[in-house]
Amino acid sequence: MLNLLLKTIWLLIPAYTPNNFAVVFGGGTPIDFGKNFIDGRRILGDGKTIRGFVCGVAGGIFCGILQFNLEKLFGVALFSSLAFSDALVLIASLSLGSLTGDVLGSFIKRRFGLKRGQAFPFFDQLTFLVVAFIFACFSSPFFSQLFTLDVIVVALVLTPILHLLTNYLAYKLRLKDVPW
Repeated sequence: MLNLLLKTIWLLIPAYTPNNFAVVFGGGTPIDFGKNFIDGRRILGDGKTIRGFVCGVAGGIFCGILQFNLEKLFGVALFSSLAFSDALVLIASLSLGSLTGDVLGSFIKRRFGLKRGQAFPFFDQLTFLVVAFIFACFSSPFFSQLFTLDVIVVALVLTPILHLLTNYLAYKLRLKDVPW
């Protein structure tokens, strides 16, 4: 079970890390340019910025490439069991899907009338992961080779816990305004 847990966390680093990079390196122009949707509410809000999105995706890809190279160095065959170009497609789709899911989550939260930073349990913790899985599944024929059913189930159970812990840490480090 411990091996499955560690494997799941390792495989999800390209999906888990983009939001952290977005928080640290974000800011600037909001993705929605401050515009409101047809319901009169902000499309996304000030927390979703172009720089944050780009830096987040780039950071997730950077982590995935680092993982690929570490696996090669230490003889581990997960991402490195694929050709670099195939691994890069999978890594990039996990990173892009993760932040796209985060943006989608913000859009939906605004439709429910929830403000930036307001908690939306389980939805906040899983939207990014589900969209990352969808992007990766449709972008890479190797998704199912690495993301077996047991990895996906562990990810769906583990992610809300890790999400809450990392957000609490970011809050304590004053990188986030709220601990969720």
